[in-house]
Amino acid sequence: MQSEKVAVLGAGSWGTSLAFLAGRKGFSTCLWARDADFADRLTQARENDKYLPGTQLQNVECRADLAAVLQDAAWLVIAVPGAAIAPLAREVRALSSLCRPDVVLVSGTKGLDPESGQRPSQLWSQHANWPAERYATLSGPNLAKEIVAGVPTSTVVASQDEAAANRAQELFSSPTFRVYTNSDLIGVEMGGALKNIVAIAAGICDGLGFGDNSKASLMTRAWREMTRLSVALGAQESTLYGISGLGDLIATCVSPHSRNHSLGCHLARGESLKEAQHEVSQVAEGVHTTRAALKLARETGVELPITEQLAKVLFEKRDPRQAVTELMSRHWRGE
Repeated sequence: MQSEKVAVLGAGSWGTSLAFLAGRKGFSTCLWARDADFADRLTQARENDKYLPGTQLQNVECRADLAAVLQDAAWLVIAVPGAAIAPLAREVRALSSLCRPDVVLVSGTKGLDPESGQRPSQLWSQHANWPAERYATLSGPNLAKEIVAGVPTSTVVASQDEAAANRAQELFSSPTFRVYTNSDLIGVEMGGALKNIVAIAAGICDGLGFGDNSKASLMTRAWREMTRLSVALGAQESTLYGISGLGDLIATCVSPHSRNHSLGCHLARGESLKEAQHEVSQVAEGVHTTRAALKLARETGVELPITEQLAKVLFEKRDPRQAVTELMSRHWRGE
């Protein structure tokens, strides 16, 4: 299996960590970046000095030529934001004949399309005509810096096809990266996307100097929002209790390495969304996913009070403290 080529599309910290995992297992790994100068620098230095400095990459080269990256690939590992999937999927479709006929796509995207609210699997199906039997998604409490540091980590790969999930499990499993399989594709994709909304809110909570009581309540009530919406869209509730749901939520809401949590901290300090995004420097998926989640909530009739208040902070410049007051003043009700 190690003779198979792994193409990783997206050279941020997450994509680089996935390329690191594949390369460390001996796979010939090609990482795709749009910037040719950045790609050359990464290949020569064997290090992503912009997003994961200090991490030495084995069996990994980086190229800006998408056709060359896809050539003879047995695996496509996707690590781009949800908003970037549709155009990339169309590019891949035009070049898909370069890949092996049995190529499996493993999506590491933890976000939703901001306009349509579609999940990554839906976007790849629509824009690349990608078959469900060769599609899997990977999600969990997977902070890139900890993965490359060898910290014991678990994740989930989900697919409608058991064989595809098993193959992806074999691709990424290692003594420090434990991979579980799951058949609930919707639940795993929704958990990975929606937890980013909660992480921004948790960052605001921390940035305002609130205590553990506040954040514990926020995370618990927001997790219920995640679960209600996911189940309404066809997910199994039990998936949201697992690694790709509650596990990912905890890591993203408490870790200083979380870009969504960091964004929330900047917003709490009075910075604008644009300023906060500049400080974080990488895409915080929770911003676009907030819009997408509210669209899906309207379509399904699911109530998302925390997400609604966060949207007002993000897009209407509402003061975060006012948003908290609004939530605390809602009509009394049972849990």
